[in-house]
Amino acid sequence: MHVAFFVDQVFWREGPVLSTEESFILFPASFAGFVDQITFIGREAPTPGRAPYVLDGSTFSLCALPFYPNLYKLWRADPRMYRRIRESVREQSKNWDVLVICGPHPIGQLVARMCIAQGIPVVLMVRQNLIEQMSAHRGLERHAAMLAAHLLEWDFKRLARDRTVFAVGEEMTKVYSRFCNRAHNHFPCLVDRAQFEMFSQMSAGSDPRRLIKVCRLAPEKGHRFLFEAMAQLNQRGLHCHVDLVGTGAMDQELRELASKLGVASQVTFHGYVPYGRPLFDLYEKAGAMVLSSTTEGFPQVINEALSIGLPTVATTVGGIPSFLTDGETALLVPPRDVRALAGAIEKMVRAPELRERLRRNGRALMQDNILEVNRARVLGGVHDEIARRRA
Repeated sequence: MHVAFFVDQVFWREGPVLSTEESFILFPASFAGFVDQITFIGREAPTPGRAPYVLDGSTFSLCALPFYPNLYKLWRADPRMYRRIRESVREQSKNWDVLVICGPHPIGQLVARMCIAQGIPVVLMVRQNLIEQMSAHRGLERHAAMLAAHLLEWDFKRLARDRTVFAVGEEMTKVYSRFCNRAHNHFPCLVDRAQFEMFSQMSAGSDPRRLIKVCRLAPEKGHRFLFEAMAQLNQRGLHCHVDLVGTGAMDQELRELASKLGVASQVTFHGYVPYGRPLFDLYEKAGAMVLSSTTEGFPQVINEALSIGLPTVATTVGGIPSFLTDGETALLVPPRDVRALAGAIEKMVRAPELRERLRRNGRALMQDNILEVNRARVLGGVHDEIARRRA
């Protein structure tokens, strides 16, 4: 079976080796050994190089799309780019048995319609609530982003009719269940069995006041609410420290905000930290993981935290509340609720028996949701969609 995956990622070439900088690629790449060939449909970097996540081997190939930095630049791109995309897809899709499209995405939906016209089965994967994600933007950019998001999601739902859909989280699964009768709740866990065993040998730090947050420095990640919660905790005499791992356009703005709120000395901006021992060392120093996002799909760092036994405080967005149980596998709070976030952090810091329960239950939950389990679910849906179309 030859599976094509549309992923809105940039790929680098170094000789015959493909690589990318986004960890999600590890999930579709894990299909190697269960299918004959995997073609990724994505942007090719304008210069040779190697990114952190390497796809080495004859199983993988790239249907290269013209490079564009991001979706905002895509709207202003040369119209001839779409013709080049169609030509590339038309040539390579002759060999595809099925297309899995991660969306909503304008190029992905163009590719999907081309495949449908050729009789190629199409499976949809909804990784996040796009409208919620775009609502985090500000100013005039927000209005344009929201309009585009509504149009794309409306079109993606049209594509979903009478097709198999894997949606991250119960909320998005219910939304797409109105348009098809094969919508599945999906958690794209990247922690495989070997990694789970490795993480299980690690342990959280001894100081619960030392927090860690791993994500992009972007508006929808809700750093502001965490800083405000830390300022509230200071007033109660509870001083926490957060290791902030990630890069993004808000770096300087967040530094200034931390200073304004009086928590600058309690925040360490680590920037980009490579996956592996440098990141794991920070995990083992931390007493808890905190995620204060206003929108999410399902963050991979939660899977890593649960596997390590790192108590987690998270917001009830995306797939998080349908995977985690408040008080049992994590502490969950509403998004944008500073008081609730501060209260959850204080509760976790002051209750060692609660932290131990979260550690124990989190690891047990992960045992039943490692990569191999989720891969089997998606592969089953892909095979069923192919068989149904052939019938």
